[in-house]
Amino acid sequence: MILGRQLALVDLETTGGNPVRDRITEVGLCLWHEDGSEWYWESLVNPYAVIPEFIRKITGISQAMVAEAPGFEDLSKGLYRYLEGCIFVAHNARFDSAFLRRAFERDGLAFRPKILCTLRLARSLYPEWAGHSLDNVCRAIGYRRDVSHRAMADVVAMKAFLEFAINDKGLQIVEACVRAQWSLPALPVHIDRAIIDSIPDVPGVYRFYGENDGLLYVGKSTQLRSRVLSHFSSDHASAKEMKLALLVRSIEWEQTAGELGALLKENEQIKQLAPVYNRRQRGFRTLWYYKLNTEGRYHQPLLCQGEPDDWGEREAVYAFRKTRKQAREALVKLAAEHQLCPRRLGLEKGTGACFAYQLQRCSGACVGKEAASVFNARLLSAMARERIGPWPYEGPVVVLEERGEHHDFHVIDCWSYLGSVRNAVDVLPLFAQKKRCFDWDVYKLLARFLPVVTLLPLSSFGGSCVGGIQEAL
Repeated sequence: MILGRQLALVDLETTGGNPVRDRITEVGLCLWHEDGSEWYWESLVNPYAVIPEFIRKITGISQAMVAEAPGFEDLSKGLYRYLEGCIFVAHNARFDSAFLRRAFERDGLAFRPKILCTLRLARSLYPEWAGHSLDNVCRAIGYRRDVSHRAMADVVAMKAFLEFAINDKGLQIVEACVRAQWSLPALPVHIDRAIIDSIPDVPGVYRFYGENDGLLYVGKSTQLRSRVLSHFSSDHASAKEMKLALLVRSIEWEQTAGELGALLKENEQIKQLAPVYNRRQRGFRTLWYYKLNTEGRYHQPLLCQGEPDDWGEREAVYAFRKTRKQAREALVKLAAEHQLCPRRLGLEKGTGACFAYQLQRCSGACVGKEAASVFNARLLSAMARERIGPWPYEGPVVVLEERGEHHDFHVIDCWSYLGSVRNAVDVLPLFAQKKRCFDWDVYKLLARFLPVVTLLPLSSFGGSCVGGIQEAL
């Protein structure tokens, strides 16, 4: 037997392709013991969910067939005992193992087996075959099956392939391929190992493309190859991650000198290219924020829209949000947390005591009980965590990141990222071409990194100064 271990050949039929949302409808199992003996078990499973019509046509499993079948929770403990200690074998094992792991987790069982994927094994042993789906494998080895896409029929077909491979290539070669499979993360069918090996383990950004070169995802890392490989781990945290890994057809990457450059490029490319699987950093048309009106005795936050016209040069602004509603909700929450008067904050109209004061949730600024100086100090303290401070430098600056011979110059002006260049002589032309455009995500990055990186004033890149900088580098 392969590696002297008992094999559990498994195939599942399901209501769909999402292991979080969809459910198992049939399980087929063959325990192939070390002595060569076999034991078979199969069961329909009631998914307690609708089986879509297109799935019924593929598998032949109807709602009526599973209506009286046990649910997975009725089978889980017994099935778990069968699989315990075995090498888990499946064709496209990423799919079957993900469904079983989720199903077992719902019953409080942790399923983390050693996995042998016969799809990957067929690709390793027989790269010349026209295809490596189970149907193609059966045709290649001359194995005829009367039915496909039923659990036990597919299990028997997998066993036929393993027997063919051992007889054809020899047990030693098959075992060597299995060990190699275990030593490396599973790659999508369309991704060549040589491509992964060519990705350097340095800072940078990477892009995943799907069918017809459609951009799926943009990511960044300080270790590109390791991060890319992590996407193809069999232990996906979500169905979205698993689906993304299956859709990838090609990969591109760009090196950067450091982490900040990778973060800035990732943010820029997500907003310019709008990849399907990047949502959190998608661009938005406008921003809402507060400025403090300090003309009256009691300071009051004024809600503003768009980029501040005197951005970062004279005064602080607060609480950036993507919508007016979100900005207002932020101020309402602030008032409740600190017992600040909603009327003084402009959240409530009228005169006299505000409604919160009547509920003892306001410190009384509305009725003069809380002095203006105290209210103003508490307001400033409460809003401090939402404060976007003035630009702390005399003018535009250039961030220098270095890694060996690789240098990146990031041009920054009033919290706005204007772009990056590799050579000092290109800094001023870049600055002349680009206009300031505030980006909330960029601000958060710069606020974190600027205090700890190498900063050069833009003025140091004029004329002969550039030559001096280049020479120093």
